[in-house]
Amino acid sequence: MRRLGLLLALCTTVPASAQDTTRLPLVGVLRINSADNNEPTATLLRDELAALGDVDGKNIRLDFRLAEGDAGRFRELADALVREKASVIVAQGPAAALAAQRATDAIPIVAAGNDLVALGLIDSMGRPGRNVTGVSLLIPELDAKRLEVLKEILPAARRFGLLNDPAISDPAGLQKIADTAQTLGVQLRTADVHNPSDFPPAISFLRAEGAEAVNVLSSPLLFHFREELGALLAAHKLPAICEWPEMAASACLASYGTTLRELYATEAALADKMLKGVSPADTPAQQPTRFQLVINQKVAKAIGIEVPQTILARADEVIE
Repeated sequence: MRRLGLLLALCTTVPASAQDTTRLPLVGVLRINSADNNEPTATLLRDELAALGDVDGKNIRLDFRLAEGDAGRFRELADALVREKASVIVAQGPAAALAAQRATDAIPIVAAGNDLVALGLIDSMGRPGRNVTGVSLLIPELDAKRLEVLKEILPAARRFGLLNDPAISDPAGLQKIADTAQTLGVQLRTADVHNPSDFPPAISFLRAEGAEAVNVLSSPLLFHFREELGALLAAHKLPAICEWPEMAASACLASYGTTLRELYATEAALADKMLKGVSPADTPAQQPTRFQLVINQKVAKAIGIEVPQTILARADEVIE
């Protein structure tokens, strides 16, 4: 009887404990991901929050709301977080951030996007002035810089493709790339993608248009579905430069940009401040401070590209 009583006591405490977690402050994360590719980056953000004392299941409830590759779903996902009275919304990517901003002007939002001021999410970097702060990723500048690096890797190339996600690109950024192309003396062909099903026809189009290499423009969609993208680039033997080191590891000949660890550490630090009651209006937005060049020599050999020694010498990492 004593054992039975103890067993019954344990059984009754489990549901109560599970129920208690729903009362914890909700940190909702809006992402373009599907359930299949939410990891390992979800754990990276979870760990960065935990390092600041915000432990999922202990004193916060971290909930990833996934758009499954369809940016059009962000509005309903953001509305749901508002209904559930989230304490903070972490919106990864411009489409997610804009949907969150439309959904609420009261809940603090930590956004990551190309230019938070140009997107209308904040008034200024130093004083956001609204319920949004976050990370401006210098995407227009870095997308153009990647074109320069690609030209250095392939100095004889005269026609490059751009793989573009219209959900986050802006005319000013595309113009900056066009100006860079003119300076480099190269022609551009652009293919737009809205979801992963657009990848195959887009890559086929760029190859048919004579693209000798591809600049994969900054996009959460293109990053989180990088395995599918990488398979297509390899099949078409197209060298490409991408944004994140993880993309060089799985999809691209090269990458140039900041690191996910720095991005998520910054997002976590800002979310931690919001949880402590700091106003996003008075919390300066951040920009990345370190950039890495990664070269994947395995990809280079597979598609028959010889990367100049000058590039290899200045790379932060060479994947052999």
